[in-house]
Amino acid sequence: MKIHLIANMYPSKEAPSYGVFVKNTEKILESAGFEIDKTVLTKSNSKINKLVGYGVYFSKIVLKGLFNRYDYTYVHYAAHNSLPLLVLKKLKKNVKIVTNVHGSDVVPEVPSQEKFQPYVKQLLEKSSKIITPSQYYKDLVIEKYKVNTPIEIFPSGGVNKSVFHKKENKRELFKEYGLVDDVRYIGFVSRIDVGKGWDILLDAISLLKKENSLHNVKFVIVGDGKQRDEFDKKMKDLGIEEDIKRFSLLPQPALSDIYNCIEAFAFPTVRKGESLGLVGLEAMACGAPVIGSAMGGILDYVEDGRNGLLFSPGSSEELAMKIKEYFLLDEADQEKMKKEAVSKANEYEVENIKPMLISVFK
Repeated sequence: MKIHLIANMYPSKEAPSYGVFVKNTEKILESAGFEIDKTVLTKSNSKINKLVGYGVYFSKIVLKGLFNRYDYTYVHYAAHNSLPLLVLKKLKKNVKIVTNVHGSDVVPEVPSQEKFQPYVKQLLEKSSKIITPSQYYKDLVIEKYKVNTPIEIFPSGGVNKSVFHKKENKRELFKEYGLVDDVRYIGFVSRIDVGKGWDILLDAISLLKKENSLHNVKFVIVGDGKQRDEFDKKMKDLGIEEDIKRFSLLPQPALSDIYNCIEAFAFPTVRKGESLGLVGLEAMACGAPVIGSAMGGILDYVEDGRNGLLFSPGSSEELAMKIKEYFLLDEADQEKMKKEAVSKANEYEVENIKPMLISVFK
């Protein structure tokens, strides 16, 4: 079976984490014996390069679809790829499209993304199958588009256990990343962008500092994005720079190290389009329970009080309270929560979810 894999996000040497789940799906399909021909875009910071890149990319999607024989055309991200695929479908009606929707496909994050919504609906209607990362997102797609296309669930490539797992060399990792031995850390890994909750976390850190209730707790924050300047200003205005260890962008093996250094993972998103939240599962695989917003795909895997803690989306006060609640647990209860986190993450491990994706095409 030959599959044409299409994605406008794909990892490169310069941006190894950019669209890494697309590469993970490619590996899964190849391991099942499928022949993969891919048309993808890697990250570019130049507007001119982006414009030219998309022009070439869209042309390849249409031309390769017209003149090559594929059993399926498998596309990640409906919004950005809908136009060339709709053109292809009009020119070649027997093309079988499997559309994997993510995040802003269904819930646009900025007004400029709204214009794609009519085309997303058309693409989903013309697809042979739709793939969503979670039950939450499946329900959202059905509610919004009222499509009759069959919908399958596949959790965004899954957790790569060869990278994300518990490690025993915590003291060495602390030294490597400049962390303090007698301090306990809460982690946060995300783009510093609208809706990701970085501002909620900073307010929660400020509240905890004012209360002076957690003397030996600090925070590790990994990420960069369009709101980096706003982040830096807010952090300075709140006077919490000394409470935060910052990293910009890290490759996946380094992220695994960070997850092994933290006690818990803060996930304060307010995005309705949080279709799964793979970073939360990757942190859990390393033994870090999630303290997360009670919304979106997070609810598919975080059970309050069992493998993590949940709080009302947007509430920095509740986030601060839940962080305190976690550290007030006795050591045995914390260890039990960590073990439950690892156990739940194992359900999403690549080998365990492989059959879900392979069955879509077989």
